[in-house]
Amino acid sequence: MRLKVFTITISLCTLIFLGLIYGWSIFVVPLENEFGWSRSETSLTFTISIMAMCLSMLAGGMFNGKKDKPLISMIISAVLIAAGFILTSQANSLMAFYICYGVLCGAGVGFAYVEIIGVISKWFPAKQGLISGMMMMAFGMGAMVLGPVCTALMGNAGWRTVFVMLGIIMSIVLAVSGVLMKAANTGADAKATESNGIDGQEIDPAAEDKRPAETVRTVEFWILFFFTMVLSASGLALMGHIAPCVIGLGVSAQTAALVAGITSFANGFGRIVYGSSYDKFGISKTMLISSVVFLIATIITAAGIRTEVLAILVAGCFLLGLSFGAAPPTSATAIARIFGNRYFSANFGIASSQLILAAFIGPYLGGVVYTATGSYAITFCCFIPFGIIAILFALIMKKRLHGGSESARL
Repeated sequence: MRLKVFTITISLCTLIFLGLIYGWSIFVVPLENEFGWSRSETSLTFTISIMAMCLSMLAGGMFNGKKDKPLISMIISAVLIAAGFILTSQANSLMAFYICYGVLCGAGVGFAYVEIIGVISKWFPAKQGLISGMMMMAFGMGAMVLGPVCTALMGNAGWRTVFVMLGIIMSIVLAVSGVLMKAANTGADAKATESNGIDGQEIDPAAEDKRPAETVRTVEFWILFFFTMVLSASGLALMGHIAPCVIGLGVSAQTAALVAGITSFANGFGRIVYGSSYDKFGISKTMLISSVVFLIATIITAAGIRTEVLAILVAGCFLLGLSFGAAPPTSATAIARIFGNRYFSANFGIASSQLILAAFIGPYLGGVVYTATGSYAITFCCFIPFGIIAILFALIMKKRLHGGSESARL
């Protein structure tokens, strides 16, 4: 038990480091100032990193489902991230950034992320939403915790030195986390916790284990896929552009980093709030609540940019970050409860592939619209219809799950 608790603590710290991928916006202005790149060009780096993360989550989920060797997965991730950050520190071209930061770092983050979620969530099957939310909160808070630190370090040592430091530190943390997960996962109580949960509660026997091939043939899977996609697209657009967006209102880089941190905190906080909500209220009700909050958030964010009132913009960013935080626990909890725990890692990896579309629709399209119009207000107005679409998906899911089984099983 003590080993598992310690492993969870270290894994939460690891997820905070991995979550720095959402803090890309803090690097945008220094890079544009040094190289003269456009916003759409720098935004593509973030888009590529999210797409690489998503594809590696799919690969990592399949690998974990077959091999279940967390140490190997974490070592692979450590090598990718170390190589990505250190090589990026020597880069002088956009293509180098796309490959080194976008592909290598993104792939390293995704491989470790799905491994940590897949391993630890099996230890708490009776509280899938809460545990998934806690881990995903740590991931979502990465930019808030480390963003201001990296910004301060860049001011003194430059972004190249910061990238080298990140590559070394993150690779060490990942390796340590992998060693601990391997030890805890093969302990004497591993089998007991997988079937009963650490708290002794049994998982609902009505949950039916479905293989990935069966999962992708269900309507419920595609509802979840597109629901999380529309939330993620807006959230990624916000995370990828928030710092330069706030700087556009005439505030300092430090203030912009603070707002980015608040948004990241909301993203992380939303993961545990909505994760807990899934345990208490069920899937369809929580989806509906998060959809309504999401619609309101996009309207407030666009209004804050249009009026150039920082307080309104911060309020919108907080609510939008909160809504973005609903997407990961939606995938994790719903996948486990609808399709079972046995093939969770593989199914979760497939469901997370929605980030490929979300990364293109969100941050990249946001950069293109900004480059064409010079206004972020127009960009976020484009996401208002997404809120309506999310509400429709939530209502459809409610109809699909209606029949008395949701309250007892979901």
